[in-house]
Amino acid sequence: MFFLYKGGFFMDIEFLLEHSDFFKGVSPKSKQALVGICMKRPLHKDEPIFAEGDAGHSLYLLASGNVRIYKSTPDGRETVIKVIGPGEIFAEVVLFERDVYPASAVALKSGVVYELPKRQFYDLLSDKDFRNDFIRMLMKKQRYLTERLHAATAYDVEERFVRFLIEHYGKKDEYRILLSKKDVASAIGTIPETLSRLLNRMQRDGKVSVDGKTIKMKPGFWNGRADS
Repeated sequence: MFFLYKGGFFMDIEFLLEHSDFFKGVSPKSKQALVGICMKRPLHKDEPIFAEGDAGHSLYLLASGNVRIYKSTPDGRETVIKVIGPGEIFAEVVLFERDVYPASAVALKSGVVYELPKRQFYDLLSDKDFRNDFIRMLMKKQRYLTERLHAATAYDVEERFVRFLIEHYGKKDEYRILLSKKDVASAIGTIPETLSRLLNRMQRDGKVSVDGKTIKMKPGFWNGRADS
């Protein structure tokens, strides 16, 4: 069920595991095992969760809000790997590949995250059924990353932007985008200036209207975009 916290609403861990697409198909036994090790943590806007190079002590399950996963370049630029939404697990790489976080994570707005300590998670993986369920979850995420790489090379910036909107907000006629232009641009593999030019061009072409953080799709915009 949903619970109220200072910044809004969040899903309790049992509801989250039951209704998240990421955990679809996971056995009730495995879900209960996860419930047993989760620790709830409130997040504030712009709060760092971990930094690239920090000791990887936990993986995380987001209950509400959004989290930006990014890597920093030597010259200080940031590349967004993914914007995490409610119901998604992240930082699971510390279980298998390395003992430090390979990227940084920061809350884009206030929310709630569940922390899953690595050592306790290792104990769960000793159970064959849980291990098989978790492997299936990882395969889902791997498919997402593969599709994102394909999109970055196969689609132009407008198509990547439209797919971003659908993935994070669904197919609508009006969007209220609370993420910064920098975060949206990074998430679709471009820079803020290019995103601004794209939105200006889409307005000139009569595809959308933009008013601050609100984007309205013009009538007929979704025609012919069934695959988006």
